[in-house]
Amino acid sequence: MIVPIGKFRLSLTGENSHTVNISAGQGGFSIAPKKMGEKADAYVDADTPIQWTAFNGLEVPAGGNWPRGFYYIGNDSSFIEWSKRHEIENFVWKLLAPASVDFTNAQIRHLSVHNNGFELSIKLDNTYLRSVVLGGNPDKITIESAMGVKNITFGIETDKKSNEPVVLPHFPALKDIERIEISMPIIGQAFDCGSLLQFKQLKSVTLWGSLCNFEALAQMPQLTAIGVRYCPDMTGFPPLSTWKDLNYFIVWNAEELTGKRLKKELKEVNKTHSFEYASVSQLRKKTWFATEYNIPFTNWEGKNGREAMKAYKAALKAIKKAKDEKEAKGFLVALMQVINNLPNIETEERADTAEALQQLAACAPFTIKEEKVQEWFEEYID
Repeated sequence: MIVPIGKFRLSLTGENSHTVNISAGQGGFSIAPKKMGEKADAYVDADTPIQWTAFNGLEVPAGGNWPRGFYYIGNDSSFIEWSKRHEIENFVWKLLAPASVDFTNAQIRHLSVHNNGFELSIKLDNTYLRSVVLGGNPDKITIESAMGVKNITFGIETDKKSNEPVVLPHFPALKDIERIEISMPIIGQAFDCGSLLQFKQLKSVTLWGSLCNFEALAQMPQLTAIGVRYCPDMTGFPPLSTWKDLNYFIVWNAEELTGKRLKKELKEVNKTHSFEYASVSQLRKKTWFATEYNIPFTNWEGKNGREAMKAYKAALKAIKKAKDEKEAKGFLVALMQVINNLPNIETEERADTAEALQQLAACAPFTIKEEKVQEWFEEYID
């Protein structure tokens, strides 16, 4: 049956338990507990069993099972057994409790499991899987087996306030993987590239976000593909001549100091080496990463947060065009006046404001000493 468009009944937890509203062209379906506050196509409590067979027989107009993809927050892992008889293109699962699961023979093409800080033990002996994403805290993940898996991604959550590098645990089950992707937050703890050395068969490495110990990549001369994106510090990245068989190389939205060096090297290497694709572009100053992704007012709630963010962005836009220090000071004072007029601003919020002023001052076309910015802060903030 072609999936109906509009409202219809679906027996997710009992006979006709849910009324769902499907728009034209919608290929995915989301299920989440209502108390999570996320918008979903159907709300089901985390520990309530789901009748996944309710989707049996539903098809997209072009043929093939509907939904093509699921997004599920909860603890019912019975979808795994169901998927052994029902092909699924994409399944994203976010845990709300510890889990031990076996995806052997599951017919899921692209699987993403986010442990959400809970213990996860997982078996991935499955040649049907084209890609696997494991998200959350890797220290809480045990991979029992992964026969046939050649491509894996770790989406790692970190502590912004910690400076300790993130290291992948030892995963013997992944000894044969050939492609790995590491996705980190842009600001906060950095991923230690040295923990990739455990994967001796790696051919492709894709890295996103805050990273460190690039020197370790020099110990992987077999690499044929390297990608680095949204990296605020590429200190120690090896010379391009390190990898003789490299045919894909991209650096995009990365810090400019190392980026400029790699851009020059790429021009030289291109004279004697042929790439399938190679590019170094969108190089950024380190202040760009702070002002785009580490705005101190991000965690402020309600109207205070909205007003502070609005004032910050206005000050950032203006200070980049400031003609002199006096004009720059005026933009910073204007931000402080907005903060002064907000209710219930306490010590921690004032510390955030001081940090914001230093970020903004660093974006001026000329140098403003940190001491001077601190003097302005102490003079004008209430």
